[in-house]
Amino acid sequence: MKKYILALIGLLPLTLYAQQNGSPALGLSEFLYDNVGRPVPLRSDIELQGSPYFADKYCHATLKVRKGKTYHGLRVKVDLQSSAVIYMDETGKEMEAITPLDRIEFYDCEDASKNRILISGLPPVDKQNESSYYVLLDSGNISLLKYYQVSYNDRRNNYGNANIIRTYQQVEIYYSYTPGKGLARLSKDNAAVLDALAEKKKEVGDYIAANNIKCRRESDLVKVFAYYNSLK
Repeated sequence: MKKYILALIGLLPLTLYAQQNGSPALGLSEFLYDNVGRPVPLRSDIELQGSPYFADKYCHATLKVRKGKTYHGLRVKVDLQSSAVIYMDETGKEMEAITPLDRIEFYDCEDASKNRILISGLPPVDKQNESSYYVLLDSGNISLLKYYQVSYNDRRNNYGNANIIRTYQQVEIYYSYTPGKGLARLSKDNAAVLDALAEKKKEVGDYIAANNIKCRRESDLVKVFAYYNSLK
């Protein structure tokens, strides 16, 4: 009886989604049936410092397959360095999704700041390609995106074993995006933001001045883009 109740609780998020969106709730079983994955290789000879992942621990997520279906309730994490999407199958085994995805919406993350939407399939820019993932910070006529540039360096352990110590670093880079113009790198200063939002430059400039915004923080960028996208 207890197992039956837990199973019903596990299905509740999918049921609610189906009721709210008027579409069938597709979950892990359907994702495994429709899409091909491959096992994640284990490397016991590498000791990690830092992380290549968007969230180090698995979060529940909704996945939108490129030009395909949407699946809910999977346990997922994203390797930002390789753009690999890792998920848990029904046996708890780590698998890498091979099918390209357009959108990953995280929820129920242990770190609430990771409850975000990641998007992919955008035009190549700088060192990124169509497989690269961006955090969607604001959307509308012009979207505000954040990209994590991940790098690492390897060194040998000096304490008598052959293990490699791999140290990761993540650098945040911001972009504006419109379907017609693509991605444009965005500096965190008022002049760069006004240039990116040039169509409503006066209105946005007045808003920045009235609210004493410096556009040096992510929260400032989000406020300004949200204001711009609210304008008619």
